[in-house]
Amino acid sequence: IYGSKLYIVVNVSNKIEVLDAKTAKRITSIPLQNCRYLTFKGGKAYASSYAGPVAVNPKAPKGKIVEIDTVSLSIQREVVVGYQPEEMEIVGNKLFVANSGGYKAPDYDNTVSVIDLNTFTEIQKLNVAINLHHIKKDNYGDLYVSSRGDYYNVPSSLYLIDAATGIVKKDFHLAVSEMTIVNDKLYFYGNEFNYNTHSYKKSFGIIDVKTEQIIAN
Repeated sequence: IYGSKLYIVVNVSNKIEVLDAKTAKRITSIPLQNCRYLTFKGGKAYASSYAGPVAVNPKAPKGKIVEIDTVSLSIQREVVVGYQPEEMEIVGNKLFVANSGGYKAPDYDNTVSVIDLNTFTEIQKLNVAINLHHIKKDNYGDLYVSSRGDYYNVPSSLYLIDAATGIVKKDFHLAVSEMTIVNDKLYFYGNEFNYNTHSYKKSFGIIDVKTEQIIAN
């Protein structure tokens, strides 16, 4: 929900549905191929898109981020990023997007694209880890980014990035499937699948984002 509207990403249907948040009545549908996640700032919605059909394909195109005006509900600008981009986070005037490269397995992407929101251009690519997925910011200028690994020999993990410098400060060696930050605590769960063993490894925990330490698991 942003403002008075509810936005729903329906990725395999290639659209973002926009509803009135109070009544749940449909306002419109914004077409966007293989769309994935949304974030908002300054009256704009930013959506990640794989920009291609649903198919594992080594020749799959690079993905893109589109900027949607939340008044006219039309796409205004777009920028090409890495392969199969996932979740995004905005710090200051920069948008960070986790690129997965999931359609190019085993040749995954391993970067976070940095977009200048003024020029809407990619100004930097940060090398983090393969098959990135979620990204969350804390109140101290840092980003927490999850990697799904390769489901065989490269484990899933959580990385800490300094948003100002782009430096990877820490590898928590944790499998993280979902996470959220509330009151300086990052709550996570992991459900890591491995094709070698055909088993799942489950984990739950809390990280204190002020001290950057795991305080419960």
